[in-house]
Amino acid sequence: MIPFINLKLQYNNIRKEILAVTDEVLSSGILMNGPNTELLEFQLARRMGVPHVVCVGSGTEALEIIARFHQESFYGVTKSQPRVIVPALTYPATINAFISTGWDVIIGEVNAETGILDIEKITRDDFDAVCVVGLYGQPVFADWYLRRKEGHNKLDGKIIIEDAAQHWLASDYSGAPIMKAISFDPTKNLPNYGSGGAIACWDEYAMNWFKMYRDNGKPHKNSYGTNSRISEVDAAQMLVKLKYLDDWQERRLAIAEYYCERFEKEAPHVRVLMSKMLNKAMHGLQKFVIEIDHRDRVKDLLLTDGIECKVHYEQPLHEMDPYSNFPGPNIISAASALARRVLSLPFYPELTDKEIKLVADRVIHHVESDIFQ
Repeated sequence: MIPFINLKLQYNNIRKEILAVTDEVLSSGILMNGPNTELLEFQLARRMGVPHVVCVGSGTEALEIIARFHQESFYGVTKSQPRVIVPALTYPATINAFISTGWDVIIGEVNAETGILDIEKITRDDFDAVCVVGLYGQPVFADWYLRRKEGHNKLDGKIIIEDAAQHWLASDYSGAPIMKAISFDPTKNLPNYGSGGAIACWDEYAMNWFKMYRDNGKPHKNSYGTNSRISEVDAAQMLVKLKYLDDWQERRLAIAEYYCERFEKEAPHVRVLMSKMLNKAMHGLQKFVIEIDHRDRVKDLLLTDGIECKVHYEQPLHEMDPYSNFPGPNIISAASALARRVLSLPFYPELTDKEIKLVADRVIHHVESDIFQ
């Protein structure tokens, strides 16, 4: 069986180091807001090329805290319920972060090729902010930010927030000073063993606000907040993983290039959603997603072969009951079409060459089978 993800293999490879740093932290008695958290924040900021990173309890909480910051800083007096556009094709955590912090939400249509929010399809101007999602690891701002600087962008005067849970490891593609929410979910490329997240920002005032808010207003206690910290054990364990992250990303890139080459040569009915980014080495490499006909049937056949695949995501937001009354696209939309056709393949560094070949072989066999043509 080739599972969709195999966290045991990664742990087995670094087990001794993980256990050693865990024992070191627990023996020290410093369990929160200590040197490991500070060092992790510093190293993440240096890697991303941003001045500040603040670690928090989860990627969802990172986005919630950013939303809360903007609401208080820009709309606390003049507008009690600001309005944000979020893409239709994303995990519900994206929209939930804004709902839980009191924002009004519009669900936006996505680009049919990438699944990313399509700015050109925004036909209204009654919104205050846009939250973009780098779906599957695709960076989102290279062209938009350049057009904005030149004064040719629909986002002029709007706040831009990145749900960067999937694409924060993409190369620096614009230098845009936009706040990013990062996730260390166990399924992500830099995974925690539980929950975890971070906020990347350029503003020292915002950085200090985030640090106070995540710790119930400490140290000055002159601001409200919440409890959204990672532990020193979390930080120490992720510092171990950070040493291996470049090697893991290099392996992911090699797997992606193999898949892309095989499908391009042998599978005309397979469309890869990341191929255009690979030549620029800009992709975050979080998921390897293909678009195919007869998706559900192919997924079942692959499982019969012993290959577990997933769908990200089976429903766009506007088709889910909790969000069906929000303004947004209808069922005849690019997001709805993609949700019925995308399939995520096994894609993690511990896959062997034999397993990668088997996945490609069986995908090609089933998709290009005469019964589907």
